[in-house]
Amino acid sequence: MSDFKSELGFQDCWSSAANKELNKPAGGSVGGGTRKPKAGADQPDRSSARAQTISAADKARLARVVKGAPEVMVKVSKPAKNDKSGNPIKVSRASEAVRASEHLAYISRNGKIDVENDRGETFSGRQQVGVIYREWMEKHDEDRREGSATDRTRITTSIVFSMPGTVNAEAVKDAVRALARQEFQGWHDYAMALHTDTHHPHVHLTLRTVGEDGQKLNLRKADLQRLRDTFAEKLRTRGIEAESTPRHARGVTRRGEVTPVYKIRQRGGKPLADARKMRQVRRDLDDNGGRLPQKAWDDALIARRNRVMATYDQAAMILAGSADPRDRDLARETKRFAARLTETTTQRAEMARSLAGQGDTRSVLRGRGHAVDNPERQQDLSKGSPDRGGRQR
Repeated sequence: MSDFKSELGFQDCWSSAANKELNKPAGGSVGGGTRKPKAGADQPDRSSARAQTISAADKARLARVVKGAPEVMVKVSKPAKNDKSGNPIKVSRASEAVRASEHLAYISRNGKIDVENDRGETFSGRQQVGVIYREWMEKHDEDRREGSATDRTRITTSIVFSMPGTVNAEAVKDAVRALARQEFQGWHDYAMALHTDTHHPHVHLTLRTVGEDGQKLNLRKADLQRLRDTFAEKLRTRGIEAESTPRHARGVTRRGEVTPVYKIRQRGGKPLADARKMRQVRRDLDDNGGRLPQKAWDDALIARRNRVMATYDQAAMILAGSADPRDRDLARETKRFAARLTETTTQRAEMARSLAGQGDTRSVLRGRGHAVDNPERQQDLSKGSPDRGGRQR
């Protein structure tokens, strides 16, 4: 009998970018992406649990996930589409110049916060921060003359790196500095500033969109995950527990709110987006006899959650058979963690329930076998372990 053991993959729970660095293809945009699992490989075979093992790196990551290590936040700030009066902003060299100037003033808090550039130089005060602006504008105009940029090219791209308030702010800045040097130095000019005047210490990393090679920065989903992974790794090397798993790996069903909506809620307001969603849910209920119709993404959500639970369950089985007591402890933690992943209620379903008021909410939600709120489907999930084919028993 062979001693060879295959490693259990965690593609359904978390996926690291296949590329080791942000790619710069000849086509111009930043590329990257995650390697998709081969067909038929997304469900571990429970009968082969004894023939599988888990790498040390995956064990360490699994331990951080099940114990709730803080998750890093990396977000690309999108330029405003409308001015303060609500009028659409036409992108031009002039409007971009104003935006770049205002953004540098914002991240420096009008010169009150030091700004550091890619050469390690520190700029203090509004006049010194203005030096960065003028240098970037000169380079932008040169790019326009050479054809690397047009009047509609964004001068800067802004990325925000954030951690919970319990994390040392200077360590966060140091981690972002290391990430920027690794991923962007010599490629894109950048400036960074640390903000500690909110509940979450965060660093604004602002890059010149057109790189030294004339290619434009175009961060895609895989690139953002790569930046999250790198940010978490830089924090861990500085003694800070941090993770960068996708939200579905942690049992989080809903996406984070966009910044404008989040800020409206912080001020105690009611976003217009909520009213639009509520109207759509009401129409769906009216058009379907008071029942919330099934959507393709509802089935996809349930299917992914089943695959995630199956992978964690398989990991627990492998670890439980280990001779190492630490592995067996991790197996128990993993089982407890996976058991909490049964909740898959969407915002649409919650809105439907609120519309039902004091009535029979199940009459609103069951109907067509609604993937998110059908009581029978919920019961299937809460039973725990899926079978070998990925279906719930």
